[in-house]
This record gives sequence, C-alpha cells and structure tokens, in this order.
Amino acid sequence: MTKSNIKILLVLATIAILGATYMYVFKPNMEDKEAIETEISSLETKLADLKAKDAHRDEYLAEIETNKAYFNEVVNYFPATLDQEISVMFIKGVEKDKGNLQFDVNSVGLGKPGLFYTLTGTSDNEAGYQCYSASFPIAYEGSYEGLKDFVDYIMAYKYRMNISNFNIAYNASDDKYTGSITLHAYCVSGGDRVADTVSVNVENGVYNPFLGGEGATTQDSSSHDSDNGASIASDHDILVALNNANNDSTDGIILSSGGSDTFVTNADNEVVDVTITVEETDGKNMVTYAIGDDSYTMELADDELTVYVESSDRVDSADTNGVKVKVANSTDVPVFIKVEGDDTTSPRFELGSKTGVVKVY
Repeated sequence: MTKSNIKILLVLATIAILGATYMYVFKPNMEDKEAIETEISSLETKLADLKAKDAHRDEYLAEIETNKAYFNEVVNYFPATLDQEISVMFIKGVEKDKGNLQFDVNSVGLGKPGLFYTLTGTSDNEAGYQCYSASFPIAYEGSYEGLKDFVDYIMAYKYRMNISNFNIAYNASDDKYTGSITLHAYCVSGGDRVADTVSVNVENGVYNPFLGGEGATTQDSSSHDSDNGASIASDHDILVALNNANNDSTDGIILSSGGSDTFVTNADNEVVDVTITVEETDGKNMVTYAIGDDSYTMELADDELTVYVESSDRVDSADTNGVKVKVANSTDVPVFIKVEGDDTTSPRFELGSKTGVVKVY
C-alpha cells in the first residue's frame, strides 16, 4: 500500500472516529444537558411558585378550615344512616291526635336506601362519602290543619327531606282529609360520621309485640275468651254509648264510668277520636278517657280494664257519627273491649292505634 493511500485511510478513520464521538458521546451529552437545564428551569419556576404560596401558608390553612366547616355544615343537614328504627321513630313523630292538628299515618313503606352519588375524599388519607336516598310512601288521614302542620314538620325537621307527591281527598260528611304522600329522605355516610341512636323504653324479650311483654295477659289466658267477651256487657269499667247524633233526647256519643259527673260526650254528627290512657301514677293504675279537651280520670282497682261499646244501626245517610278509639296503655294491665249492636255495613266503632295489651271482641 502506498503512503498516499495510508494517509487517506488515516484521514477517513479520523473522520469516522470524530463522527462516532459526536453521535454517541457529544450529542447525547448535549441533549442530556438541555433536558437537565429545562428541568432545572421548570423546578425553579415551581420553587418560586411554592415559595410565593408558602408566604401565604397561614391564610390557606385558615381557608381550608373554613371550607371544612362549610362542608360539615351542609353534610349535617343529612343523617349518617337511614336505619329503619330511626325511620319508624320519625314517622311516629308526625302523628297528631289532639285538637285540630290531627294527622294519622294509616300505613307507610320503609324504602330501602339506594346509592345515588359519591363524594370523593380531598386527599389520599381522607375517605369519601356515600350519598343515599330512600322513599317513604305514606297513606294518611287527618284534618286540614293537620296536613299543613305535617308540611311544617317536614320543612322544620333537623334533616333535609322533600315531598315529591301529595294527594288529598276531602270527605265533607266528616270533615276529614285522606290521601297519600311520597316522602324522600337522604343520608350521607362515610368519613367519621356517626349514626343517630334510638332510645325506646321497651323491655326486651317480647315474644309477640302485639300482646305485650313478660307477665302480660295473653289471648289464651283471658277469661273473656270463653264467651267472646259477652260478660263485659254486664260488668265493665267504661261504657261507650253510640247513638244517632240527630236525635233530641241524648248526645250521639257518651262515655261514662258511673254517674253523670263521669260523662264525656259529643253531640257533633261526625267521627271523633276517643283516647283511653292507662298509666301508673304514684303506684296506682289511672285511666283517662277523653274526647278532645273533655276528659275524665279514674283509678282502676281491678287487674284489667273492660270497656263495653253499646252501638246501634245507622238511622239514615245523614247519621254519620262514630268513634275512633286509640288506647295508650303503658302498664301491664290488659284492656278488653266488647262491641255490640254496631252497624254491619257502616260501623260506628273503629279501633285506631294501640299500645300495650288490647283485645276487641
């Protein structure tokens, strides 16, 4: 090989080495340098922003606490759960049976809560919240003032609810309103929210809640079962007389437990609410029967309370009076009611709500 060819090869080798050095050493280093400089610039910008924010750290922390308070204020409009026990107590609270604010719940459906929204947590360490709703279809009867009072009760209730449907039918003959309501309730669970609790003064271990607790008289043990309560007609503590309200000789509804001084009466030609309350006071079983604000209280000496309802057939379509009897019995004394002579097609007697041991013959 000639010297000139060797020189050419050396020049080509040198060029190749330089090219390789540029491509595989210099250029990557320059690209890395540019990337590092870009990252440094970005970090410096972020650092400057963080320093500016850090200068307002106390302000931001105060705003966070303020916003948390706002959030909790809104969340507190809703309970943590929609337990059926709580729902039952709520429905119980809407019932009114005094004065003109009458509102009775005939039936209610306890809807199963369904998830409709999820609130995610504000950080990895904070759990989210689940929002549930449930519907409560309610069948009711009551007075016009009672319906308005129900709406006020819902509007003023401590938790947020809404009424999506309100049907009203008016019966002019007894000035009563009936219908149905669809009520929606909501809850927000999750986080550190604590469910409400219900405290009910009822003994545990009741085998049949419709007959009372331990020691209460049962249907099988009643001495009145053998004659279907017929003996109550001749031996009773309270007499309820139901007659035509349009006659001139006597009031249509008379409750008594002896002489005329024990009378509680009503001459209106309508169905009225009669309340019989049995409660222990100073070691004595006291009985109060009432129509509205008119009442009479007596001491019960026996170990049972017997009520004889002496009813009658309706005279005509204008004869519309009757009673809806509600028994509030907080003692272990059984209450037995015998109804005779009632109109078979349009009874004057109706048993409403009851607590304790109550049986009608």
